Amino acid sequence: MNTPDNKNGTPVLRIGVRTLVEFILRSGDLDLTTFGAIHPSEGTRIHCAIQGSRPPEYDPEVPVQSTQATPLYLLVVSGRIDGVYTYPDRVVIEEIKTTKKDLASFDAGQDPLHWAQAQCYAYMYAAEHALQSIDVRLTYHHVETGTEKEYTRTFTAQFLQDYFAQLIQRYMVWADRRMQWLITRNGSIRATVFPFDAFRPGQKQLMGDVKEIIAERGQLFLQAPTGSGKTMAVLYAVVQALPEHDLPVFFYLTARTTGRVAAEATFAILRDHGLRCKVLSLTAKEKVCFNKDRMCNGSDCAFARGFYDRLPAALEDALTHDGLTRETVIMLARKHRVCPFEFSLEISLWVDCVICDYNYAFDPKVYLKRFFAEEEGNYVFLVDEAHNLVDRSRDMFSAEINKHDLGQVAEAVGKNIPSVSRALDAILQMMTRMEEECAIAGNPHAEHEPPEELYPLLIDFTSAGEQWLNRNEFTVYREILLDTYFEVKRFLWTAEQYNDTYATCYTMTGDDLKIALLCMDPAHHMAQALTRSRSAVFFSATLHPVTFFVESLGCDPEASTLIVPSPFDSENLCVLIAHKISTFFKFREYTKPEIVKAICSMIDQRVGNYLVFFPSYEYMNAVHDNFRRQRGAIPTIMQTSSMSEMEREEFITRFKTNRNEYLVGFAVMGGAFAESIDLLGEQLTGAVIVGVGMPGICLERELIKEYYDGKIGAGYAFAYQYPGMIKVLQAAGRVIRSENDRGVLLFIDTRYARPEYLELLPKDWRIRYVAGYDAIADLVQRFWRHERTA
Repeated sequence: MNTPDNKNGTPVLRIGVRTLVEFILRSGDLDLTTFGAIHPSEGTRIHCAIQGSRPPEYDPEVPVQSTQATPLYLLVVSGRIDGVYTYPDRVVIEEIKTTKKDLASFDAGQDPLHWAQAQCYAYMYAAEHALQSIDVRLTYHHVETGTEKEYTRTFTAQFLQDYFAQLIQRYMVWADRRMQWLITRNGSIRATVFPFDAFRPGQKQLMGDVKEIIAERGQLFLQAPTGSGKTMAVLYAVVQALPEHDLPVFFYLTARTTGRVAAEATFAILRDHGLRCKVLSLTAKEKVCFNKDRMCNGSDCAFARGFYDRLPAALEDALTHDGLTRETVIMLARKHRVCPFEFSLEISLWVDCVICDYNYAFDPKVYLKRFFAEEEGNYVFLVDEAHNLVDRSRDMFSAEINKHDLGQVAEAVGKNIPSVSRALDAILQMMTRMEEECAIAGNPHAEHEPPEELYPLLIDFTSAGEQWLNRNEFTVYREILLDTYFEVKRFLWTAEQYNDTYATCYTMTGDDLKIALLCMDPAHHMAQALTRSRSAVFFSATLHPVTFFVESLGCDPEASTLIVPSPFDSENLCVLIAHKISTFFKFREYTKPEIVKAICSMIDQRVGNYLVFFPSYEYMNAVHDNFRRQRGAIPTIMQTSSMSEMEREEFITRFKTNRNEYLVGFAVMGGAFAESIDLLGEQLTGAVIVGVGMPGICLERELIKEYYDGKIGAGYAFAYQYPGMIKVLQAAGRVIRSENDRGVLLFIDTRYARPEYLELLPKDWRIRYVAGYDAIADLVQRFWRHERTA
């Protein structure tokens, strides 16, 4: 909302017309139960078509702005008029609104916010061209029928000037508060020194590279091991850049709760050293909603009722806090009786940093449109644990539907909504025919053509669903219908993107058919999403090879790279590779006892806590059973695929509290215990990595392999090798977390002897190959003996 800019000496705050109007004039209830919203890309396409149909005297996309001077700053209000008709005797500005509502419904009254927006445009245009009066036209265009309805009013320039001045006067109270905050914040930034007495190796260069990439509006891939202080260095550098480059806000994007907690903890340290910086942690709606069984409107939810009337006081209260964590937002939302999620979105416009999931920057369905919908912004993206983004981005641009879920909706709805029932019946009949085709073609199988025959039936379902959902009737089947409606809408949106980077996957499981539109290569979509930022910093302990990430994420081929070496003494880590034991699927039954013996050869040399990582739950369970038979006296704990957050915390607590006894944890690579957990000192003695982390062979992975073979000749690497080794290195990174840690890493797989795998391991590791159990025991024993004599 408020973008600072002081290039000419006088600070400038900027705000768009639409944002200004909505902020000042919204009132009454929050209502999120209107369905059938038009996607921004679709709205843009329709606008262009309408503008292209206008006569020669029509100019589309006319920019306007107005500057208001105050003693402390300039307030610049700007926008873009959809179109201007210039006639010899009059001027008409047009504001186009696309809708799915019955156009006749607008005869009783048009949206006051639409008129307010158009009147602001009219004022600025009339002032710029010295007009005494001007016509304002609201054009409502029905997206399904293509019909239009126009409403035209004539305003004097004086009326528009007075109207605009009233809006500005009301907004100035908030603008003054914002400017006072920026003065306070920027002063604290200049005064805040790095919060530690000494820099860790590589930290200074890291901060310098981050500052440079922001200045150059570029992209940086930063690989730095855990414990190198990269989170502090990155955040400190970006905070320093806030006033220097007039950044309105920056986004700390993370995939896990642990990433959010780490960022919050880093800001807490900086605040202890004098920094004033408002930071919001944005939490998913389902995790903070107070009334999960209610509809999101004023009639059904007390926290939506009168939301906009109570919002100013709630915002004013929120802005007295610098750390707007999940707990703080919930506390304030309860205090002011406002929806916590929508409240947090409103707060986001007034803070300096937003900590949130990747989805809010990249996902086409949930990205923060209030920041990114209209044009490129002066934002910085900090992508934490960026090794996760490739698979996450592929998921964002893929979609699936399955017959079982659609059948459940049909059963729940029954005959209560005839139009929805008919649409679902037609879809289910079509999918039954597809099942027969799937049986002939093979199960599973893929095609490189979209299932276009299904699209009209899905559109019929969403249209019927919208009509009923907009009636806001609370029934036992509303929630399941609503969830399925959004799933089908996502499927249809994905279908519009279908090109040679997509494949259609058909999978039969029992009597269920799943149809997936798989995005094999998300690079194009991610390249578009990254234009929402001026700069992006991707950081992780595992970003090797960088070419994999640049290619997969659609980044600039000239993106910068910084690899920070480990700041810890390499003598503190004993790295062994048991390269004679195969973990290939066909040999696993025979090598399970060998793996257990290798594990025991390592752990027998020192009592402590150990983690053993596997590529799959099935493999983990099989080896765990064998371990229990051989070493039943040693306590074990095992990860499961359905662990709750509390169960995961209990798993970690066992390691943090176990002292002077054995504890062996069995876990999967890529899971909750292989990333972003800190087990310091005696909390973790060593780890065993079984296999090379290769994803299971499946239809989707084989399609990705085929695609990248054709594109760059690196299909196996992109589909299997690189994703697997990223998981391997993340799991291995659990062992050394600080300069005081010592530990053992044992890798088990014949492939680690191959050059193409060896080159993916850190260069500063002192690797030793071990051909037998005695060799493992001897080297580990000597490693621990060296500790006692050191």
